[in-house]
Amino acid sequence: MDKQIEATQIKSGRRIINKLLQAIAKSSLIPGSYRARLQQYRGVKFKNAKSVFLGENVTIDGIYPENVSIGDRCLITAGTTILTHYLDTENLSENPEFYFRFYQGKVIIEDDVFIGTGSVIAKPVRIGKGAIIGANTVITKDVPPGAVMVGAPAKNISKNM
Repeated sequence: MDKQIEATQIKSGRRIINKLLQAIAKSSLIPGSYRARLQQYRGVKFKNAKSVFLGENVTIDGIYPENVSIGDRCLITAGTTILTHYLDTENLSENPEFYFRFYQGKVIIEDDVFIGTGSVIAKPVRIGKGAIIGANTVITKDVPPGAVMVGAPAKNISKNM
């Protein structure tokens, strides 16, 4: 029983540190180049954290930050939210205590991606190399390389596609 209590305390301590690092990383007092490194301490995977810019108030999943991978030379602007867990609305449980089921997946952002202000990246998705995500866009499906996505839900408006 003591080991179980100890494991719970360690988990609680990690969660507190995770929340603290997230709060610091979201601050406007921290330069964008350092925000990526703070997120890396939380478990977010970066190909090269020094080449990534995170704007202020960028939220990266508070429960599973280790499920987010970000490539080289990405620019993720202010107010963006990246979530790796989602609600399964197709398979609602008949048990009233567990009516809603949450699942987790990976969010992979490849190299040279721009994500505009206030965008939401949700569910397991892959954003292809060189993609541009417009401001306030909601991404819930994979984005092909070089795509220009806008809207909620996102639509590809690239002339190259």
